Amino acid sequence: AVGLFLLFPHNFAALSRLAVRSSPLVSMATETSSCDYLVVGAGASGMSFVDTLLLHAPEPVSVTLLDKREQPGGHWNDAYDYVTLHQPARNYGVESTALEAFTQHPEKLASRDEILDYYRSLLSRWGEAGHRVSFVGGAAYFGSASYVDASGSRVGVDASKVVDARYTENDLPLLVPPKFSVGDGVDLIPPNQLPARGAGEGRRYCVLGGGKTGQDAVLFLRQTLGVPLDRIAWVVPHLPWITARDPPSPLRQNTCIEFIASALEAHAAAGSPPSALSSSAFLQSAFAKLEEEGKVYRLLPGETPTKFMDATLNRREAELLRESAPSVIRGRGRVASLSSTGDLVFADGSELALPWANEGGRSAAELTTYVHCTAGAFNFGASAAEGRRPVFSSEGEITVQELFQFPGFCFNGAVVAWLECQRGLSLAQKNALCELPPPPEEGEAPPLGPVAGQVGPLSAGHPLLVSLRNLRRWYATPGMGEWLHGLRLFSLAMNGYSLAEGRALVEKNCAGLVEAGLLTPPEEGR
Repeated sequence: AVGLFLLFPHNFAALSRLAVRSSPLVSMATETSSCDYLVVGAGASGMSFVDTLLLHAPEPVSVTLLDKREQPGGHWNDAYDYVTLHQPARNYGVESTALEAFTQHPEKLASRDEILDYYRSLLSRWGEAGHRVSFVGGAAYFGSASYVDASGSRVGVDASKVVDARYTENDLPLLVPPKFSVGDGVDLIPPNQLPARGAGEGRRYCVLGGGKTGQDAVLFLRQTLGVPLDRIAWVVPHLPWITARDPPSPLRQNTCIEFIASALEAHAAAGSPPSALSSSAFLQSAFAKLEEEGKVYRLLPGETPTKFMDATLNRREAELLRESAPSVIRGRGRVASLSSTGDLVFADGSELALPWANEGGRSAAELTTYVHCTAGAFNFGASAAEGRRPVFSSEGEITVQELFQFPGFCFNGAVVAWLECQRGLSLAQKNALCELPPPPEEGEAPPLGPVAGQVGPLSAGHPLLVSLRNLRRWYATPGMGEWLHGLRLFSLAMNGYSLAEGRALVEKNCAGLVEAGLLTPPEEGR
């Protein structure tokens, strides 16, 4: 098999990150510094945490902000050049500063460079406002409040609290190797390398993965490189529901709380069949309702999607992907290996030759560039092997995690910081406001990795209901509802809900779920 570290030269740093956290092989600290908060991770969650902390801390605080990358912005530093933010810019970034002021896109879809510029500017803005924030790029964090800087010096940090903002770090194809094996001579690339490959000399492409990264790759091949459909194969193991970014509400994004309301309405309209509650039918009815309203798309007409990760496209992009239907390979599951001749070998052992295999006497491997889009951005592989932690620990550690579903990363960082600033709340009270989805059931991990976003039954521990219960608790916390509805990152506020309307929607959802038998009163109130 081809060496994966040769194909993906940055993989070693990503794969060894867990070991680096507690490596005993590093020398004693040669320098020391002090701060109130040591924040590890300057991506969307970490930057949002710091910004809200600076805005709401009862007294001035000092922050040391570390990242393994040279500049803030997290995974945007490693994203492919043609990516844009696929949700409205007005709902992304940090509390204090509007991202939409940094983008020129007519739909306010910030580009990679615009987002990185935005995050760099925050460091300057914080300094100009008199905040004491020290950013250390190129740093490897070793736990025990110490890190190795870009020069190789180990620095000890005397910090009152340590904030780990890496727990929900995205898995990117550039950094996370594929789970499938790759035969010798196969040209497998991450999507970052597509622009350099071009469409010349009859090049063929096989895109592996049907999520947003795979969708972006196919759109780039079609729109930018002009690759004909008959030279593209697209492996889509699970058909996705796609969020619409179109009129009548182009600046709105359907939220998890509104989605629950749609599911309850569709369930009632269908006569509240009890059988729907123990299957995917309850959630699928919500998607069908949203499709009628023009708020979601399906990739292939007549085919029911089974996955949702909130990938967002406009109608033109969705139609272009639908035109790619003849190139879609589905119904076979996930690819387990690429043979040395370029054939696809699936997890069930079946094999499939690409349409152009042996054309002109050449194998598919000789004719094809394979594009790895199978990392699973929300598998959070870097922290998946770690035990579930409380958000606030008695040892002075704070771990930013997923408390609220789509859209969430930036919002969750702000919520955790706001709670940290509430000196009247005990540690137990703060954690009670941070219910987490239950950890995955123990057992042997799937050989090809987990599948996130499957549309299945709605149980009490489903992240949608965890989000609902958390929001209900937040509304009951003095001052928190008012803050949420003044927060640019809160999706209900973005969609025009007042505090009273938000509370009413949450209570209506809870009552409907109890009536449907999906929550019991003790679950509803916990």
